[in-house]
Amino acid sequence: MIVLNYHELVSASPSNAWCLTHKAFDAHLALCGGTLVSPRTFLETCDDPKASRTSEVLLTFDDGFLSDYTHVYARYAATGKIPGFMSFIPVDFVGAPGRMNWQMIEELSRNGITVGSHGMAHLDLTTVSDAQLEREVSVSKAVLEDRLGQQVALFAFPYGRFSQRVWEAALRAGYTRLFTIQLGNHRGFESFLYSRLCLTNGMDAEYMRQHLLDPDAMRGLAWKISTRLGLYRSLMRVRYR
Repeated sequence: MIVLNYHELVSASPSNAWCLTHKAFDAHLALCGGTLVSPRTFLETCDDPKASRTSEVLLTFDDGFLSDYTHVYARYAATGKIPGFMSFIPVDFVGAPGRMNWQMIEELSRNGITVGSHGMAHLDLTTVSDAQLEREVSVSKAVLEDRLGQQVALFAFPYGRFSQRVWEAALRAGYTRLFTIQLGNHRGFESFLYSRLCLTNGMDAEYMRQHLLDPDAMRGLAWKISTRLGLYRSLMRVRYR
């Protein structure tokens, strides 16, 4: 299973590397074809080792941009061609220019879209104090759960940056699935950690096609050697200690 990560979708002329045009996103959807799965399907099967080897694709979106509602959710509701997606919200940004407001986020949550936390202020959690880290993971969870009226069990690390201290704080706060940004299939080096391919406007349709065909082919030599030798998990634990 492959997890794709998007940010803002725009009509033309992306303002930064993390923006993709509607045209580029449509091309990605065409390449995915019928392999897209809902968050519910992903969460029901992600603990199955066999799932990591399937070609199914999950869509995730970070930062709570307005395009989650106006473009992706609109297509989900109108056509059914998108079976669902995950939207990770930085709570302090809700209602800011270009971001969804609470009414939109609540509508998504009521209608099959899985909402997760992206912290409060989108900080690099590896650099903050223990008190700030607690606020980012715990307060964001409490606010989202209060607004949505349901448990929020998913957390995406801002910038994809994490360490053992960060993931332990997130697990203590009550999250059960943590998402980062790495190449490859969905399963990370810990059972609760899931990697995603973060799409930028420098990745053309051919790049996407190759990734969908073989995610591991896009990884570097160090990953391939350490995996072949059975050392990848232990090396990553040392790296992120």
